[in-house]
Amino acid sequence: MPSPSEPGGLVWFDAPPPPRATPLLSRERIVAAAIDVADADPRGAITMRTIAARVGSSTPMSLYRWVGSKDGLVDLMVDEVYGQFTVPDGDWRAGLRGMGLSGWAAVQRHPWFARMAFSRPPLGPHAIALYDAALGALAGLQLDAATRMGFVNTVLGQLLGSGLALLEEATMRHRAGVRSDEQLTDAARPYLERITAEGRYPHFIAWANDPGRNAPAPPTFEQVLDWQLDGLEALACER
Repeated sequence: MPSPSEPGGLVWFDAPPPPRATPLLSRERIVAAAIDVADADPRGAITMRTIAARVGSSTPMSLYRWVGSKDGLVDLMVDEVYGQFTVPDGDWRAGLRGMGLSGWAAVQRHPWFARMAFSRPPLGPHAIALYDAALGALAGLQLDAATRMGFVNTVLGQLLGSGLALLEEATMRHRAGVRSDEQLTDAARPYLERITAEGRYPHFIAWANDPGRNAPAPPTFEQVLDWQLDGLEALACER
């Protein structure tokens, strides 16, 4: 297994404590700067050089003493966002619903999180505390261990999938130079007019030209979460 200082190594495994903070550098300052950089980039991209400039360090290499590697920095960033999730007290449904909604708020603040969370194991202290609290909310149900984790991952999977879609759409819009749905519609209009005239995709064109195609509006994350919880509740009642 790679050490924490090597690419792919997990910062949580046998990592020595970071050096004592200096007036310029600390693990907390580096992670906060990295999150600011990722938040500001439409793709959620980070480079050690950009982060070093943000904290006022003369060289990117100086950051590695505190985070081990770029992968180690990603571990720390992801876990920081996991710390923004909450599992409120109450019954299991309220706990998982609160986890989903607080997570969705965090993902909207930090869209890059969904992609980075898929790329690194959730083994940081905040992530494990979140899983512990969510599994604790389910402890009163007569469910086996795999099913309990399945309930938690159903909510987290929807959250991360929706977050990844949010990030990729923002990336696409940035790359295409469009900022609004209206601009995207205007950009696509000549193409849609052409394929309408060709008549090659009658069902798609019928939908695209239907003035009511967006009514009702697509379900919100909260609506989809409630549908999922309805299904999990029905499953729990069968056990």
